[in-house]
Amino acid sequence: MNFEQYTVDNGAIRDLNELIFTSVFNDPDLERVITPMTKVENGKKLGYVDRMGDVGTAGSGCDPTYTKVEISGYEKQWELGDWEIPKSICYKELEPTIARYGMKEGTERADLQDTPYWDKFLMPLLKSAINDMFWRLAWFGDKNAKHTTDGGVITEGIDLKLLTVCDGLWKRLETIIAAHPSQQIEITANQQATYTEQKTALRAKGYAIGIMDDLLSEADSRIFDKEDHAIFVTNSLFKALRNDVKNVNNIQMPVEKIMSGIQLSEYDGHPVIVIDIWDRMIRKYETVTTTSGEGSSAVTTFKLNCPHRAVLASPQNLFVGTSDKDRMASLTVKFDDRKRDNFIYAASNLGTLIGEDELVQVAM
Repeated sequence: MNFEQYTVDNGAIRDLNELIFTSVFNDPDLERVITPMTKVENGKKLGYVDRMGDVGTAGSGCDPTYTKVEISGYEKQWELGDWEIPKSICYKELEPTIARYGMKEGTERADLQDTPYWDKFLMPLLKSAINDMFWRLAWFGDKNAKHTTDGGVITEGIDLKLLTVCDGLWKRLETIIAAHPSQQIEITANQQATYTEQKTALRAKGYAIGIMDDLLSEADSRIFDKEDHAIFVTNSLFKALRNDVKNVNNIQMPVEKIMSGIQLSEYDGHPVIVIDIWDRMIRKYETVTTTSGEGSSAVTTFKLNCPHRAVLASPQNLFVGTSDKDRMASLTVKFDDRKRDNFIYAASNLGTLIGEDELVQVAM
């Protein structure tokens, strides 16, 4: 936390408990929309038996011709990428700031553990940042991530190492729909030149309803056999859909908050799960800024990379794995008495898989 932004004297805050957090997002549990797997081995394969070839040809009477049994299948391979969280804090950095009012005294002042700064600020914020990390890597990871100026979609200034740990589920979904275009419902509103136009196009009467109807009608029917199947949507698409249903059919879609950061609704008898963190991450990590004109007449606009998205699938088909026995490796927290520094470290690996390619339908 940058405590230097707070004044120290002249009636300023002298108790860390007086600081009020700005509005923070209670991000949803990743396990609500994926299947976590632990003790995964890098390079280990998951095998799937698909189906037997067609049978039943025209009868030939006596002495029929026998053919070989044909059973098709395929396998998927785990690719785990390493991540780490190395942080260090020196008490000297905090002494000129209001954080000093929550520090220990004397020889122990360098040890920041079990202080208001540590317990009420650092640890809660770190926990939230780690949750964000899992969402970012599981969904938006891309081993070949590039900035927009280099032909990619990543916002200029973003550290690419935040995304290149592994290929996330969006990258795998894009690979599937590139090979099987029928599994994509194209949202043409995403292709507009500015974000304002992207929003306006999505809100055209009947447009969002059309996207949902196509998503359901074009999907492999086996998706619906999974009891936990759902339509996972960005908040932007859900709001457009809800308004559309109201305007076209004069029906109010139900909305229920099922956990922090996740809303549940229903469309045509199918659960709709709204994932607001997708919208925030798209805006943060996948913004394209364009400046036209020069000098005082220069105009800067921006657009987002596919801000409106939906996935029809079962969480049982969306895997996020790690070699650890738990999803999150334990944090190592130490105070180095010799260096007088506080160290926080965690490291593990992460990878994603989509089990059966046919059992996903994507709108983007």
